[in-house]
Order: sequence, then C-alpha cells, then structure tokens
Amino acid sequence: MITNSEKIRFIVEMIGIAAIVASLIFVGLQMRQTHEIALVTLTQMRSDAARELAATQIGSEPLLQIDAKIHAGEELTPYESMTLSLLPFLFFNQFENSHFLFEKDYITEEQWESDLEAIRFFVSTQPAYAEYWAEYKHIFRASYVAEIDQALAL
Repeated sequence: MITNSEKIRFIVEMIGIAAIVASLIFVGLQMRQTHEIALVTLTQMRSDAARELAATQIGSEPLLQIDAKIHAGEELTPYESMTLSLLPFLFFNQFENSHFLFEKDYITEEQWESDLEAIRFFVSTQPAYAEYWAEYKHIFRASYVAEIDQALAL
C-alpha cells in the first residue's frame, strides 16, 4: 500500500519534472528568438554594407574624377589607379562575408543565390571586376573561391 508520504513525494517529483520540462521549453524558445533577432540584425548589416559600398562608388568625388579621366582617355596617377583597384576588392570582400554567413547558416540559400547573381552581373558587365577576380582571388578563402568560380562557370 502506498503511504501518504510516498504520494506526496511522487507529486513533488512530478511537479519538479514538469518545472524542468517547462524551463527547457522556455530556454528553447528564448534561443529561437535570439537566433531570429541575430538573423534580422545580420540582414540589416548586409543591407547597410551594400548601401555604403554603392554610395562609395556613386557619390565619391575622387571616383567621379577618375571616371572622367578614364572617359577622356587620360592616364591615371598611381594613387588614382590604386583607388580604382579598391572597388573590386571591397565588392568581393563584401560577398566573401556573405558566403561565410551562408556557410554558418546565418543567411538563407535564397539570399546567397541573390548574392551570386549580383556577382555574375558585375563580373559580366565590368571587365575590371573579372580581371580583379582572375588575378587576386587567391587572397580569399578557398571555399569562397570555389563557390564563385563555379558560379561564374555557368
């Protein structure tokens, strides 16, 4: 026969187990929410970085002067050539960061595919970007290089 003290102990143990299960569910929900907040933050940071890169290329007075010199057939100074060569570096560096986030499951495959389309577009329409990639891709992570090379081979 079960005594009252055994019944009470059983009830207390069941309450304890229920409390543990409830706390684990709560922790799981908190982790999920934290992950979602991190994803939203990363998406915003990627957007900000892309906007800054575009603003650098569009609104920079030195870049506008370099572009005018190129269209006029004038020779660039070494400083202007270096400044111009930084644009493809910034471009590919930005997407290397995206690729790293994709590998770590912080951005979706859809987001990464969108980035690949941007890379394909720039490399196919801007000869300097294609030339930069061919010459300097060795400075980037091997997994990123393999992914970009595969995307550009299509």
